Amino acid sequence: MPSFHFPVMLALAACAFFLCRRGGTKISHALVCAGFGFYLADSAVAPSVHTALNSVTGMLGQLG
Repeated sequence: MPSFHFPVMLALAACAFFLCRRGGTKISHALVCAGFGFYLADSAVAPSVHTALNSVTGMLGQLG
């Protein structure tokens, strides 16, 4: 079972909500992006994306 980073998920959910409410993003666009994310997570590039995100979050954690 993959591990989920709850704070990252909350931050992304808050960003999606903000963009839908204030940024003019339509719900249909958000659903298409979410679907793309699910397909991307099941592809061969998923480990590379995961590694890159872990590197970025680790770097940001060291700044604070």
